[in-house]
Amino acid sequence: MKLNFVEKRIENKYDNESAMNTLKVMMKRGEQLVVKFFTSKDNFPCAWIESKKISGFKLILNQEGLNWLRNYLQTGEIEDFGFDPNKTAAFSENEDNDFQLTIFRQLAAHDERRLQFVPLFREKSDSISGYASYMKGKIFFRLTRTTELLDYLIERDLIA
Repeated sequence: MKLNFVEKRIENKYDNESAMNTLKVMMKRGEQLVVKFFTSKDNFPCAWIESKKISGFKLILNQEGLNWLRNYLQTGEIEDFGFDPNKTAAFSENEDNDFQLTIFRQLAAHDERRLQFVPLFREKSDSISGYASYMKGKIFFRLTRTTELLDYLIERDLIA
């Protein structure tokens, strides 16, 4: 008797719709959100969202989702801009996939007055930490410290 084992892979798709519904409930309650942006292992742009009442969870984003989240943070409005949580796309291989840095650069270019940084002399690691504060929450950043990023921040007088 010979036994042949076949490895069966079960692909678990992330329940982004439930994540969106959880965020909607948080928004309807008017909660202050803590948001961190990142790129997932499978190359999707994501936000890590938490509040005092809800533990952190991942929301995979597209442009509408990003607009929805940004609008809530800035104004408190909960209009979802037609965000379909099942219509998200991963970054392509030749695309810059550092989602956190992309969001940070957009904020630095258009909303730099909201950015605050941990003083560089207090940073012991190879990163730069900061946040942007809004009416309905904060966006936190932990960026890899590079010469290019330091020059950019010093040039814009964001850090000393």
